[in-house]
Amino acid sequence: MARCLIALGGNLCGSESLFQRAIQLLDAGGDRVLAVSRNFETRAVGEEAGGGFLNAAAVLESAAGPFELLERLQAIESECGRERLLRWGPRTLDLDLLLFGDSVQWESRLILPHPAMWLRRFVLSSAVAVAGDMWHPQLGQSIDQLWRQLCTSELMVSVNLSAELVKAEDFAGFLEQPMLHGAVCFQRPDTAVEADVNWFARLDLRRADLRNPPWSYPEAYPGARTLVLFVRSPENAIEQLRQTATAITG
Repeated sequence: MARCLIALGGNLCGSESLFQRAIQLLDAGGDRVLAVSRNFETRAVGEEAGGGFLNAAAVLESAAGPFELLERLQAIESECGRERLLRWGPRTLDLDLLLFGDSVQWESRLILPHPAMWLRRFVLSSAVAVAGDMWHPQLGQSIDQLWRQLCTSELMVSVNLSAELVKAEDFAGFLEQPMLHGAVCFQRPDTAVEADVNWFARLDLRRADLRNPPWSYPEAYPGARTLVLFVRSPENAIEQLRQTATAITG
């Protein structure tokens, strides 16, 4: 039996009752639900996401494999009325598989651990309530440690980009807005960075290419805290940075 961590989210009418329904369906389907957090109200990330979200987390034991569990979660989403009209749009119910024991997967259908869970306040705020001792097998830290690090007073973030993606003056203008709790380093790709800098995260902006979807870059998710943002234009780069800032700061 694998110990798994699931994130629940939704921002349409009835999401709270659908959380309860999803937990019942998981339990009835053969997975043993060990703990469920309370619901947390969080800000939406991105203009297309709609209004504020409800988020929660659940810990369960599953005899299924990771892909079988993923299919079960998607079936429950559909049964609860989930429509996938926009990738980042409003939703009745979102079930994300964050951790599956110590499994590490990098497939087009499933990436484990979830590649952005470590910087998303709306994920960790509920996960730490029920799974503080669970371990992130790539970062080598517990959920509690990830949460504490996110809540520190200073978060050093390196943004690695080229002038063709974002003009320096546009990026400087963006930084005038509240972004993170601490300093942000504007780093050019050819700039050396001191090895002893304690970065919270490295944001690596790359030109979006339909021939190279995100999962074709396993090197983008090493033990270091690197998040690759695939952008289409300078405006899209600024928007993705804004969304990332919202995810971190809540």
